[in-house]
Amino acid sequence: MTLPLQKIRRLNSAAGISYALVGGSLWGISGTVSSILFSQYGMPYLSLVTIRMLLPGFISLIVFRPVFPKGDLIRFLPFSVIGLFGVQIFYLATIAYSNAPTATLLQYLFFPMVIAAEVAMKKIGFTSAIAISLLLAIFGTFELSTGYPLQTSGIILSEGALVLGLLSALTAAYYTLGASTLIRKHGTILVVSWGFIIGGLISVPFSIVPTLEFFNKVNRPEIVPLILLIMFVAIFGTIIAFGLYMKSMNRISATKASLAGTMEPISAALSSALFLGIFLTPMQYVGGAMIICAILVVQFFSRETRN
Repeated sequence: MTLPLQKIRRLNSAAGISYALVGGSLWGISGTVSSILFSQYGMPYLSLVTIRMLLPGFISLIVFRPVFPKGDLIRFLPFSVIGLFGVQIFYLATIAYSNAPTATLLQYLFFPMVIAAEVAMKKIGFTSAIAISLLLAIFGTFELSTGYPLQTSGIILSEGALVLGLLSALTAAYYTLGASTLIRKHGTILVVSWGFIIGGLISVPFSIVPTLEFFNKVNRPEIVPLILLIMFVAIFGTIIAFGLYMKSMNRISATKASLAGTMEPISAALSSALFLGIFLTPMQYVGGAMIICAILVVQFFSRETRN
């Protein structure tokens, strides 16, 4: 029996939200693992950027053998360099110069950027549901990252961390908006695979010296745990996370994907508590609840937006 068109659309939307939720969760855990690599092992962020892009890119290339998109270089190269490489290096640099919650908070400034762009391009209408979801996501992310007003220490940023965080938000907005068209034309696997390879190759000249120096200084007992942590960031926190997030945009708008992707700070907070002993304040739990509500609002009022 054929399913009604409206039900098919709802199922597609639910699947898209699910992909973005899982992808965002893996990103959050990956941020915590990256913080461990920087703080406990002294790994340079440039080294992790290169490995995080080239390793999953080549694995995907070997397994799936996607054809290089020669006829779409005008859009694909800026997406790979400014989008994928940009968000990787600026996000990890922000973690290295501050911490994972701070980096997550700054990067999630990309969400209002995406909404503003889609409203300006008339892909979505600025409805009450979008307005409520936007406010919930922004304030929820802020509370999750700061615990204000119960957490008196707040977030202290250096000028460098602030600039890097803002750049990570801009590049995240760019790849979120640019991914939809490319994926619909070429598919998720091709876009992710070649995007990571191109971005990773660009980072090699900047990372080769610090990478060699770092691995020459690694103690033998640290090799196995170090490799496992790097593999988690490269496979689960990168290719799978990005693949799911981009796949979600085949089924839902970039705005809905961005909202669902706010699972990243929730998973970052939980994984930080588990692995680093950092526990949430009551207001941070309130922030997590606000983010979940943001996702539910945009899902329940999906008729007011266009996918």
